[in-house]
Amino acid sequence: MYKYLESLEKFGINLGLERITCLLSNLGNPQQKFKSIHIAGTNGKGSTAAMIASILAEAGYKVGLYTSPHLFDYRERIKINGKDISKKDFQEGLELIKKLDPENEFSDPQKSKKRINSLFARREPRIYSQVCNQPTIFEVLTAVAFWYFAKKKVDYAVVEVGMGGRLDATNVITPLVSVITNIDYEHTEVLGKTLGKIAAEKAAIIRPGVPVVTAETKPQALGVIKRTAKKQGTVLVGVSGKLRGGCQALNTACALSAILVSGIKVSKSAIKRGLQKVNWPGRFQIVSKKPLIMVDGAHNPAGAKALRVMIKEMIPNKFTVIFGCQQTKDYQNFIKELKPVISNLIITKSSHKQAADPVVISKKLKAKLPIHIAHSISEAILRWDKKTPLLITGSLFLVADALKLRQN
Repeated sequence: MYKYLESLEKFGINLGLERITCLLSNLGNPQQKFKSIHIAGTNGKGSTAAMIASILAEAGYKVGLYTSPHLFDYRERIKINGKDISKKDFQEGLELIKKLDPENEFSDPQKSKKRINSLFARREPRIYSQVCNQPTIFEVLTAVAFWYFAKKKVDYAVVEVGMGGRLDATNVITPLVSVITNIDYEHTEVLGKTLGKIAAEKAAIIRPGVPVVTAETKPQALGVIKRTAKKQGTVLVGVSGKLRGGCQALNTACALSAILVSGIKVSKSAIKRGLQKVNWPGRFQIVSKKPLIMVDGAHNPAGAKALRVMIKEMIPNKFTVIFGCQQTKDYQNFIKELKPVISNLIITKSSHKQAADPVVISKKLKAKLPIHIAHSISEAILRWDKKTPLLITGSLFLVADALKLRQN
């Protein structure tokens, strides 16, 4: 079932809206057949999306949820009322899109010219080669999600941005409300090296007349959001940054504000039940109480800061931290933010092929901490003294490896 997706790995990340537009056009533009809520942000967008979807489901609606990345299986990214897309529907969606693969249908320009002209009659001929290019894994999954939501006739779809916003494959919907949880430094090699540039990429999900909710307060980033909202002639709703409960309280406030602004009717009891039932594995997840073992997929300094704040509010002890990250991540500032809650640091790597070498990290890391090196999550856990609480973080891929190990 996943061979087609695996064949797309070599194309990596390739932002742009041309390929997703081509795919969705061939599928009959399913993204136009349901109402949606669009969520961007550096951290917390997945949690916010999960909260909104849970509340709406408890209110009696049929709700699609599209998030990324996944822990164990691609199907986790596409849900309706908390249930993953079935293997049968996922296979059907992939097969539909595979038939539209440009290496097949569009490889011969002369053969496909008539078809392309019918799809893009109002476009300039010079962009045909750009439009019908090879899609990425994320674009294929986005197309499958929108096709599935349309097929199942969801009332609403809650859609999380993959990266940035302006050129993200999800940025083809016109939602009831847009949410920008927060903005911090991430993917700077793609989104820009300043908060202003990153904010501009994320604020590009704002649509004319579509209200915006944000928890961002930093002047440089918030200024960009305000200017974009004004330019688009829409209302901007700010969520207070002084709520108790740290980032999760802000995520909750964003979720509730988004529902309120969208005009979707929900009862107070639905809100209460939805927040109680929301499930977001791998994010501040306690997998064992005695001994205390916690996993969190924080993968940037802002996420590490939020994690530290939550830990200090709930748990007085310092942790043995098993840390691993991807090659492009800012591990120096990540560990700097988390240092106040670390007693021992075990640096390892996930099974992902882009995982950073723990030896390289340990040599370059400037933090003055007791450091140990392990070459796998299983080896890292064996190095834990079993006395101090354990935190596994730095990468959702590392968290997935840890959870798989615990299941076996």
